[in-house]
Amino acid sequence: MSEHHITPLKTYLAVAGTLFFLTVVTVWVSYFDFGSFNIVIAMGVATLKASIVALFFMHLLWDDKKNLTMFVMSLMFLGIFITVTLLDTGFRGGVNSEVESPINNRAAFYDSLPLTDTHGHPVDEHSADHHGEGEDHH
Repeated sequence: MSEHHITPLKTYLAVAGTLFFLTVVTVWVSYFDFGSFNIVIAMGVATLKASIVALFFMHLLWDDKKNLTMFVMSLMFLGIFITVTLLDTGFRGGVNSEVESPINNRAAFYDSLPLTDTHGHPVDEHSADHHGEGEDHH
């Protein structure tokens, strides 16, 4: 059994400041388009923040090193599994050309429904006035 570790307040404040800084970085990076690296950057910053919380606030840094090893290995395997999944979805058309086209997010069922406006009222396809003269549905 490991000894109890008392972390100084200065360390907690430094860790909290680092987490606040990484939160600002997360928001700042969200305003830029890095293409396919958007998810990589977001997951990288989130993993770094989660690791800092586990190491300092959950005292994993001072705990038995077997627990730290299990934590690092679980992050490594999670990264491998996510990478394999993203590679599969990103390069799916290279092996099976019949599934190369992107997924259709709109089901064919919706095309058979009548047209409605944002309030759910029927829309006349041939008329610019959807509600009639002086009619207010609010």
